[in-house]
Amino acid sequence: MPDNNKKAKPNGGRGGSPLGWEWVASYLVGGVVLGTISGLGLDYLLHTTPLFLIVGVFAGFAAGLYGIYKSL
Repeated sequence: MPDNNKKAKPNGGRGGSPLGWEWVASYLVGGVVLGTISGLGLDYLLHTTPLFLIVGVFAGFAAGLYGIYKSL
């Protein structure tokens, strides 16, 4: 006899947000965008063309990954 007392979970039996993992993308994109803007600003102020832009992109990506790690 099947157990009819179990209720189906929304989202195909998976718990969590119905929106999925969009917050992961927002952490990564936000980190890279902020790192890019910061790097461009420092390059403009210090007259170093691509140096801080590259550093800012990688630092923003690392910050996004760290934010994801901390929120899990």
